[in-house]
Amino acid sequence: MSAIVKKRKVDLECQAFNPEWEKYFFTERFGQAQCLICLKTVAVLKEYNMRRHWETQHQASSFASMSAAERKEAIFKLSGNLQKSTSLFRKQTTEADKVTRASYEVSRLLARRMKPLTDGDFIKESLS
Repeated sequence: MSAIVKKRKVDLECQAFNPEWEKYFFTERFGQAQCLICLKTVAVLKEYNMRRHWETQHQASSFASMSAAERKEAIFKLSGNLQKSTSLFRKQTTEADKVTRASYEVSRLLARRMKPLTDGDFIKESLS
């Protein structure tokens, strides 16, 4: 009988994001490395993957010719833009959730009191 060999899953090795990888314009988002330029994510948190993405996708861009200080400033600006865009989406979803919850609450009150939707006094009461 031969021994069963399990395949090694690299993405399950609990690797952590290294702050030095910011030189490739990557940041950590939700446990994954995300490119600040094109917003793509890398499957496995290894420097080789970040470097390969940088060399194949962004080496010829204007970001490659920046000095260290300019890179830091660009990284700060791009990460700020990413935070703003994600907070905008989060805000819209919370507002939609509030509207949905209010609709369910009115429906629940109507069902509890066995009133029709056309009863204007009850609707005014529930809205206040």
